[in-house]
Amino acid sequence: MFKSLLITLATASAIELTPDNWESQTADKVVFLKMYAPWCGHCKAMKPDWDSLMEEYESSENILIADVDCIGDGKPLCDNAGVKGFPTIKWGDPANLSPYEGGRDMASLKEFASSLKPPCNVNSFENCDANEIAIINTLQSSTLLELTASIDEYE
Repeated sequence: MFKSLLITLATASAIELTPDNWESQTADKVVFLKMYAPWCGHCKAMKPDWDSLMEEYESSENILIADVDCIGDGKPLCDNAGVKGFPTIKWGDPANLSPYEGGRDMASLKEFASSLKPPCNVNSFENCDANEIAIINTLQSSTLLELTASIDEYE
């Protein structure tokens, strides 16, 4: 019983994302997500390191490190992210996640997390670098016809 109480206390601050809390938890943040299946051996093996990383960043206003249970309530999120195997680690803007290709050990995860920066806010330019601001200004000054032509060219 004491062991289960310690496990419960250790994971009490962990955030598990579901469609119900996705928007509120990820708003204005860059995310680093472990998308897992509870039965997965690799997921279980990396759980202590991932939980420690989540705890380290739990008070961050700009970075969210969280879990998504692809078999449970988080399944729609995993489906939308194209998860095919476990664990899948994704990062970035919540609306445009990128695959994480680094190591799964604590040192690699911690190093990568330390390189994350908050997303650029297109309305206030907060957290935007000069290149991002230039792109936003170009897009905002473009006509609908110019934007449509750019999209057509891209496709």
